[in-house]
Amino acid sequence: MNLKTTLKIFAIGILVVLIALLSVDIINGSFSFEEKNKLDNLVDAKEIELTQIYNENQNLKDEIETIKDDDEYVEHIARENFGLIMDGEEYIIEDPE
Repeated sequence: MNLKTTLKIFAIGILVVLIALLSVDIINGSFSFEEKNKLDNLVDAKEIELTQIYNENQNLKDEIETIKDDDEYVEHIARENFGLIMDGEEYIIEDPE
């Protein structure tokens, strides 16, 4: 064999090895299709979570506006959540059956 043929075989061998290594990395490595799918699923889950948090935040903002503008609602919250009563009222505890 002459030098040119040996160099061509050597270059082709190196290219084959590089292509094999890149193929393995694409299939199983940190940049694999499986890893991409995992990351896509994680992004989708986080977007859903973000939407839920955004909606909850909007509901809380609406409730704040209701509380600011509605004295009866504030009284209802004070009675139901905190057990507060007005002057002259008596607190009655019902027996559960």
